[in-house]
Amino acid sequence: MINLHSARSRHDGIYHACIMAVRDGFPHLTAQAIIDPPHEWFDAALARQIVIHIMVRAFGLPKRSVAQHQARSREAVNRGLRVVERRLETPRFRNHYDRMVSAARGSLTARMEDAA
Repeated sequence: MINLHSARSRHDGIYHACIMAVRDGFPHLTAQAIIDPPHEWFDAALARQIVIHIMVRAFGLPKRSVAQHQARSREAVNRGLRVVERRLETPRFRNHYDRMVSAARGSLTARMEDAA
């Protein structure tokens, strides 16, 4: 359940929705591999960057807040945002990304409706 009056609860709900959407977009990865990518698993690192990008760009969470809650440096968050922005220049990646954003929004909406 998401408490809309709690910044932490909203952040956690958005994070969970993004992780699940990106995991579905990268079906060969586990949620845990996206949360904490094993060394040299570049696809898992990209998936984590996509999660952060969706949180910041699609859901409007402040970068500083995302960095703090995810125990990431602000530079790591900014670097991930730049990587995903460059990838979004290709139509095929953009289409895949847009499907993940839609899935995350749908999941979050469903969880909020269940809470109401």
